[in-house]
Amino acid sequence: MRHKISLRKLLVLTTIMVMCFASCEKNDVDDQNAITPDEEVSIEDQDTAFITKYFLGEPVKVRLEEDGTYSLAGSDTRLFEEQLSDTADSFVENPVPDASLTNLGLGGGVRKWTNGVVYYVINGLSSSVRSELQKSFDEWSSKTSVTFKERTNQSNYVTISSSGSNSNSGVATLGMNGTRGFIRLGTRATAVVIIHEIGHTLGYIHEQNRSDRDSFIRINFENIQDGAQDQFFKSNSATLLTGQFDINSTMMYGSFTFSKNGRPTITDLNRNLLPQRQARISTLDVEGTNSLYPSTDGNPDTGGETDPCDGVEEWSRSRRYFVGERVTYRGSLYERDFTRWNFITRCN
Repeated sequence: MRHKISLRKLLVLTTIMVMCFASCEKNDVDDQNAITPDEEVSIEDQDTAFITKYFLGEPVKVRLEEDGTYSLAGSDTRLFEEQLSDTADSFVENPVPDASLTNLGLGGGVRKWTNGVVYYVINGLSSSVRSELQKSFDEWSSKTSVTFKERTNQSNYVTISSSGSNSNSGVATLGMNGTRGFIRLGTRATAVVIIHEIGHTLGYIHEQNRSDRDSFIRINFENIQDGAQDQFFKSNSATLLTGQFDINSTMMYGSFTFSKNGRPTITDLNRNLLPQRQARISTLDVEGTNSLYPSTDGNPDTGGETDPCDGVEEWSRSRRYFVGERVTYRGSLYERDFTRWNFITRCN
């Protein structure tokens, strides 16, 4: 297995289910090991609004929000309608890298940011939240190849605004979504929460949803709030950007997230509590992000004598590819995204 982002740690795609760090009940908590939902609604209140859709070819519970996005199991991750489908067969796990094909964006598409640059617009944040946001940008940009730039005229950007919730909370759309991507933060949002929401913006889902999680952690379903079990869904479709499960990932739930009785919902295999999440990304978060978003100065130079396709293998239908890998196909160079291939340039 190649790499996976602990953030997922980096999604890959993403992998399904995504949820926010919530409190033991329904409100905000200052315990950084539990992050609260943006809307202060109990799981019981939300449960009747859930419908089943398919994300990355697997069934998920989603709830239609007032802004037209869908929250995964009522969590902090928001999906657009075109990222979901009504049937499992809409998802193509190994699409042909041909920009002319229409199936590249179907069935749960998640896209990474071009050249690792996240463009943003800030609307209505308080000075304190702006300060925490800058700390969060600095944490990601100082340790990875991802950069954050204020938008001028770019067509792909994320709008960062206040949710109006008097809490240390946030929600975010998954991956790059043109002008519609957003991060919405509570009025008391701290870097611990914001760093996590940026992870979703980069395309990462929650770490505890990894398919290999049972070899590293124990999910105590008997302690989970009624209706919140889907928050702990295990995805078999996610792309693993790092080879090892990471309990220190910024995308990892805390031990008491969605607890109904004050007892831990997640422990390690020895029933010990997980480390309290900090305002930083982990070593594996860094490794996975730099794999997905390698350092680049832009697209390859096509004007010189060097062929950008030299040494790059032709795409094969029988091989599984990982985010960031490049192939040639019919005289062009492509790079693997979460659920599609991005055209880079023509071969010389």
